[in-house]
Amino acid sequence: MSDFYPMPSFPTLTVSDLAASTAFYEALGFETVFVMPGPGGAPALAHLRWAKYADLMLRPGAVDGLKGAGVTLTFAWTAGAVAEDLDTLAARARTAGAKILREPGDRPWNARDFSLADPDGYALTFTFGPIKRDLDLAAVVANVTRS
Repeated sequence: MSDFYPMPSFPTLTVSDLAASTAFYEALGFETVFVMPGPGGAPALAHLRWAKYADLMLRPGAVDGLKGAGVTLTFAWTAGAVAEDLDTLAARARTAGAKILREPGDRPWNARDFSLADPDGYALTFTFGPIKRDLDLAAVVANVTRS
């Protein structure tokens, strides 16, 4: 999965402990593509990948106050997964020390998801869907408006 390709968009998060954050994301299933050394050889950037075109950069720095307020990074479960895998991922996240913000559950928008906070408080949502492949957009919109 460590192909090199142009990335149309990717978030970069400032983290208080680059090694700990990298290990946390690896426990969730992210792959470390590379760690870039900075001046003096200390790691200056970690490039992580959830799936193709779902890349995340971590850089060390002071994390003062509330970071990323109002922003949630969402990662879709990869092909070949089933909805129950999301519950397994949530359990791995708890074991890795994640604070679960929203428990795994089926949502009216035809997806199963859960949300967590990483060690620096950044919000992440992991989602699987569609749950029912026979629903069209109008049916999904109707489900959402009823809830």
